[in-house]
Amino acid sequence: MMGRNVRHNDNMDVLDDCGLRKGYTLSIKEVHEQGAIHRAVHLYVFDQQGENLLLQKRSQNVDHYPNKYSISVVGHVNAGEYSYAAVKRELMEELGVHTHALDIEFLFSFRQDATLSPTYIDRQINDVYVCYMDDTQQKNINFDKKEVAEIKWVPFEIFKKMVEDAFMGDTDHSHFLDWTLHSGYCVS
Repeated sequence: MMGRNVRHNDNMDVLDDCGLRKGYTLSIKEVHEQGAIHRAVHLYVFDQQGENLLLQKRSQNVDHYPNKYSISVVGHVNAGEYSYAAVKRELMEELGVHTHALDIEFLFSFRQDATLSPTYIDRQINDVYVCYMDDTQQKNINFDKKEVAEIKWVPFEIFKKMVEDAFMGDTDHSHFLDWTLHSGYCVS
């Protein structure tokens, strides 16, 4: 079984404009340097009532957007891996949550392109999922401090307002990531 913090596959499938595999892989670094289209997963974790969204603050050690808040789980799909398997793996790696008791539901996919620097061009197709945690599951969250600095539950209505305020240029929420304003899922 794969342990936490162990990346067994640093390659990703390169995709065409429709999200289909082109038949070759590149390393994560090469994908971003070349701006190759690849797949990622986004998971929104809500409390059982669906009122509060779990946010994670990214560790200062991550390669982009350190010390910024993001949605519950975000990660790349490894070469040969299916999106659903990737979201379960990322949930375990980032939050230490076993997925056997969770009903993870696929919602939709969307394309997102962002140039973070001349050597970090992020062109990805994002598969978006949702799940709900009861109180017992919430108590079992054991996040990986190498990837996640902290977690917090935020009422979803407040989260939506934070995204809206940042998009409208509210300086109180100017700490949102630029690409967040287009997809609506990261805060600081």
